[in-house]
Amino acid sequence: MAANAGSMFQYWKRFDLQQLQKELDVTATQLANRQDESEQSRKKLIDLSREFKKNTPEDLRKQVAPLLKSFQGEIDALSKRSKEAEAAFLNVYKKIIDVPDPVPVLELAQQLQLKTPNFERHWRTTTKSLQRLKTKVRDRCVHRHTLWDFPDFDRRSRCRPYN
Repeated sequence: MAANAGSMFQYWKRFDLQQLQKELDVTATQLANRQDESEQSRKKLIDLSREFKKNTPEDLRKQVAPLLKSFQGEIDALSKRSKEAEAAFLNVYKKIIDVPDPVPVLELAQQLQLKTPNFERHWRTTTKSLQRLKTKVRDRCVHRHTLWDFPDFDRRSRCRPYN
């Protein structure tokens, strides 16, 4: 489906790229802050795990070990998924954040598109007038031998054939 400038203008105006870019900026900042918090939390969890291993009897550690490994596996899977989602977001963010807003250009295109019918009509009229003038000049050039006989005819002018 071919879209005209008016519908494209309306779409991008409703889309509001500048607002989206602001929202993405806020989200990217929050994401960076959460990554820092997550790293600190991870370090704290590692320290707690070490303390648990030091201060817990061997038989209790053996009983809890499968549970801890399951939790660690789930945490690792969630961390991987989170990093992949963050990387995808940042990839899109980098591409969108500096995109210029097309609304002003599309608005101008819409205005030009509205003026096009008048321009086309004017073009056709001008082309017809030009064709009539070419015909008149050609007709006069055909009769140039009679023009040379007139005393006030400027002999420097030349009649050139038109294609």
